[in-house]
Amino acid sequence: MNLVAVPVWLARHFDPESAPSHLNVLRLLRDGKLPGRKVGGTWYIDETAWLAGDDDLVQRILEAG
Repeated sequence: MNLVAVPVWLARHFDPESAPSHLNVLRLLRDGKLPGRKVGGTWYIDETAWLAGDDDLVQRILEAG
């Protein structure tokens, strides 16, 4: 599990012109449509689970490396 803050995740994986808004990402996290968790008052995205999608093998490889 690799938890990253929403702004960091947005900067890594989206072009600034096409990135979803911070509020939309928070909504997706709350609705369970993006893997992540809330720690204290801050939401973090589980980047490994997001990259793997629903593929358990890919997730295990990403977690190992």
